[in-house]
Amino acid sequence: MADQTPIPPPIYRKLTRMHRGIGMMTQLWLGGDHLLHVVSTGYTETYRRFYLRDIQTMLLVHTARRTYFALTLAVLLLITASIVYAADGGPLAYGIAAVIFLPLFVWNHLLGVGCRVVVVTAVQQERVASFCRLPKTRRIIEELKPLIETAQAGLDVGPDPLAATEDSPPVSPEVASPLPPPLPPPLPSS
Repeated sequence: MADQTPIPPPIYRKLTRMHRGIGMMTQLWLGGDHLLHVVSTGYTETYRRFYLRDIQTMLLVHTARRTYFALTLAVLLLITASIVYAADGGPLAYGIAAVIFLPLFVWNHLLGVGCRVVVVTAVQQERVASFCRLPKTRRIIEELKPLIETAQAGLDVGPDPLAATEDSPPVSPEVASPLPPPLPPPLPSS
């Protein structure tokens, strides 16, 4: 009779906090040999696994998230200041508005530049929305880099089929090109 010991569940470590977007919440977890991307709409949850051995790249793109947030705060501050001015508010009202908006400006600046990350594997590309500020994203990617390299170190990469060897004749660019041949010119209209 076979041994019926239960398999222990995978242990996950949270990499990012719950990121709330319009209509969804996302979070990234690190398992033993994979990343788990959780996307929740409030009614459904979707789970995507990215095995560390399959990750080809993590594309990092800068965004203007910090600028847009600062502009939104500035517009709200101007609206508040115009309401205070129209209501003949004194310096106390302007001070209250400054106490409300100044910490938000500082907090937005300290979080850093906005970014977007796309995880690319051989079969899919997925945007990981829980990566949204550059300093934290760089820390997490630097933490994942040695884990991905270790997971991919044992993979056997075959020889490049397009590389010329000593025994084979050089391959012409037409043969080595993965692109299809160009289309013929269009037929003349009658």
